[in-house]
Amino acid sequence: MKKKVLDSWKRPVEIEVVDDLSQRYPQQLEFTFGPRDSTPEEFEEWWKEELEPKGDAQLKFVALMAVVQMLTLVFMMMAFYIINTGLDNT
Repeated sequence: MKKKVLDSWKRPVEIEVVDDLSQRYPQQLEFTFGPRDSTPEEFEEWWKEELEPKGDAQLKFVALMAVVQMLTLVFMMMAFYIINTGLDNT
């Protein structure tokens, strides 16, 4: 079925009107991604080559940041103490 409408320059044009919604709004094809289960050998290789080295590096980083956080807390408390002793003397 054709329908008369105005285009962007206000000129009358005829367009094809589709009554079937499936043709007006096409559906995207379904994507089913189901990876297969890994074999025990593949898992061991993945563990040894990727996870373990990254985990070791992250463990060192987390330990360092924990020390930095504790030192920050100690320095903050020390600053509070020094400020308090200075205010007590005035």
